[in-house]
Amino acid sequence: MRTGLRLGMLVMALNAAAADPHWSRMQSPNFEMYTTAGERSARDTLRYFEQVHSFFAQTMPSALGKPLPVRIVAFSSAKEFEPYKFNEVAVAYYHPTPDCDYIVMSHTGTETFPVATHEYVHLVVRHSRLELPPWLDEGVAELYSTLRPMGDKILVGALIPGRHQALLTEKWVPLATLLDADHNSPYYNEKNKAGSLYNEGWALTHMLALDNAYRGKFAELMRTISAGKPSRAALEEMYGKPLAAIEKDLQGYLRGGRFQGVLIPAKLEKLADDLAAEPAPPFDTKLILTRLRDRPQNEESTAKALQELIAEDPERAEPHVDLGYSLWSQGRDKDARDQFAKAYELGSRSPRLLWDYGRMEESHDQAAAIRALGELLALDPDRLEVRLELAAVQLRAHAAKDAIETLKPVKRVTPENAPRLLTMLAFANLETGDRVTARNAADQLKKVAQTPEQKDTAEKLLQAIEGPRAVTSASAPVAPSSKASPTDGRPRIQRRERAPGTFEVRTNVVKLPSFSGKFVELQCTEPAKMIIDTAEGRKTVMIDDPGMLLVNGHNGEKMDLTCGRQKAKPVRIEYAPPTREGIDGLVRAIYFEQ
Repeated sequence: MRTGLRLGMLVMALNAAAADPHWSRMQSPNFEMYTTAGERSARDTLRYFEQVHSFFAQTMPSALGKPLPVRIVAFSSAKEFEPYKFNEVAVAYYHPTPDCDYIVMSHTGTETFPVATHEYVHLVVRHSRLELPPWLDEGVAELYSTLRPMGDKILVGALIPGRHQALLTEKWVPLATLLDADHNSPYYNEKNKAGSLYNEGWALTHMLALDNAYRGKFAELMRTISAGKPSRAALEEMYGKPLAAIEKDLQGYLRGGRFQGVLIPAKLEKLADDLAAEPAPPFDTKLILTRLRDRPQNEESTAKALQELIAEDPERAEPHVDLGYSLWSQGRDKDARDQFAKAYELGSRSPRLLWDYGRMEESHDQAAAIRALGELLALDPDRLEVRLELAAVQLRAHAAKDAIETLKPVKRVTPENAPRLLTMLAFANLETGDRVTARNAADQLKKVAQTPEQKDTAEKLLQAIEGPRAVTSASAPVAPSSKASPTDGRPRIQRRERAPGTFEVRTNVVKLPSFSGKFVELQCTEPAKMIIDTAEGRKTVMIDDPGMLLVNGHNGEKMDLTCGRQKAKPVRIEYAPPTREGIDGLVRAIYFEQ
């Protein structure tokens, strides 16, 4: 009887051990690994990540200038990995969070090295601030996945036999189909179709990046596509030939002798052997696994797990950050702001938290907004958008001298940012009594103004500078943002003040064309797009600059715009001419009609 009891207890213990894998932690100079895999293979994988990092640090240092911490989460089997899979295709994936970048792998070992490189390239692309469609994003990642040392050089773009063979033997999917595939497409998510996107995307990227006939314009092509131009249009315009001709070139490239890698001067640095494994802290492991399960369909269970982590250790900031973003995505802005404030109080200083929390507080607690944005600027003094945002809050808080100090280091600015910068400089110097500097900024604004509204702002500023009561009679500071209206649980596009901290200059605006219809959808792409059903058919208009947008709701009140499907609201849209294919205009004013 006792023997049977002991045997039963032993079986239970073994089952418990199998159900609860042992997590260990390793630390290297640029990575932290949490793994259930064997120590030797985990160590080899971590060393390889360091070698890949050294390659990109030598060849693309700007992309790795100020990275977030990178954590590698490596399981020991496909079964363990299954609950955390991104889709049915992935055996590994890149997963960014507010304060850390994750690379998640189903297992470790030398056979995973190409996968490791592939996912690290996704990280490099993200930190390069490139927004690429799946064919190009995956194509670039596969192009670099075969890094191989060759003496004092690195071979990039070596042939991937399995993909090359599939391209020669399997059914060819037209490039037009794959170029249009987004992250929701079956060609990105389904096993029986994703191979075509990965294979042809890799081959097309290989040709564009390495073939002499195409490589000279590849970097410009990536920037153009990242800026929003559809892939087909970008390819045809960049290379001066129709897609069918490019596709014919690609098929010839696959069957010819030019499909080969290139050697780049660089070395894969070797890491010392002193990578010791230690038991992973249970709290950290639970937090990581909660983050990996964080999907829209798991919203409720994720929130519950985060609340349990907060109760387990109230002094840890990370669960508050994650819960804040979850609440924000549900439209619970006040609750999200409270969680962000708690995380900030507990010491969280990730750039994304400081940026989002700072902007959320602008219309509620300007002092808190200034603190958060000020700390972010101290972390990254070259980030212009932070400098402009901080100066705008300082102006609304009647701290014109502080705003001038914030803007003083800016010596060069893009045409898109110049009007906002010069408007704030003119107003801030006018408020402090320096009319000479204010006039200089207003004169420059008049020269660089690109829209009727910006030109009108410059004229009003010049009138105010020449007038006897410069600030109070001609104009007034923009008031703090009004309280955000409740949303329906989706993220929203919020209209900024037209020129933060400057004048309201809506008089004598040039008449813009307009149309009326039903506002049925807001697509929160970059830039955002509004879909309007009109008597003439469906129209798509783009919100290219929220700072230029006038939103008049009922009785002229300001309104926020929630992302996603709308309740067919009657609207009138004033718009400027379109600047790209596929849209009908650039939104300049929205009037919600009764």
